[in-house]
Amino acid sequence: MILKYLRELYRAPFDTIKNLFLYRHLLIQMIKREIKGRFAGSMGGLLWNFIHPVLMLVVYLFVFVYIFKLRVGSAGGSGASAVYLMAGLFPWIIFAEGLSRGTSSLIENAVLIQKTSFPIEILTAKAVMTPIISHGIAILLLTLYKVITVGSIKIIFILPFLVLLQILFTLGIVSLFAASSVFFRDVIQLVHIIISFWIYLTPILYPMSMLPDWGKKIMYLNPFFPLISLYQSMFVDGKLGGLDMLILSLFWSICFFVIGVFIFNKLKYEFADLL
Repeated sequence: MILKYLRELYRAPFDTIKNLFLYRHLLIQMIKREIKGRFAGSMGGLLWNFIHPVLMLVVYLFVFVYIFKLRVGSAGGSGASAVYLMAGLFPWIIFAEGLSRGTSSLIENAVLIQKTSFPIEILTAKAVMTPIISHGIAILLLTLYKVITVGSIKIIFILPFLVLLQILFTLGIVSLFAASSVFFRDVIQLVHIIISFWIYLTPILYPMSMLPDWGKKIMYLNPFFPLISLYQSMFVDGKLGGLDMLILSLFWSICFFVIGVFIFNKLKYEFADLL
């Protein structure tokens, strides 16, 4: 019995990746429809994908950099602090939206699941990939800014690796919560609460140096902290960051992805009857 579960645990991520690849055209079409439909009829259109994170950034910059005088790095200037906030805030917005929408993706597409035969993991993957594409422009602009002003060419090669880690991490958590929401609808509301607290429990709006020693130790239990730290090191310092952060980020991303899709695959055959 144990060997059976271990084989299924091993096969789950490969089966998920295989299904997403085989149905990649369907996934792409669903993402396009989601992005277009979200802003259909609005004058701003796709510009709202860029306006929303920028407005949030302006508020956080004003509050934390100019009111609370947040300073990051050896130079301690407002410019470095602004880059630090952007380096953490933009990936967080993408993660939070993917987690929120992904958790409720099965409930919202109940009719589709009941009446159509297709890999259900397409729905969670769509929820994870859509904010990466729609809000990714902000990260690309920040990357372009660092390449032009500082000449940090290495960022171009590091960024795709970090995005891949974020996709695996987010898809794993979303798979776990989405599957749970089919059995317990309260999971959706619980996830909204978790997201509200999680941003303040991660050094996104403040540097790690502001925490006491015990806070720094506890922070290593935060699964999103290593990935955010890698983003911040890349944009602020122009390098990947410490080996410990890289290993931790790989560990959390792979663990959540493997466990999340394993549980999702075990339960997905019951979704149609419960939705």
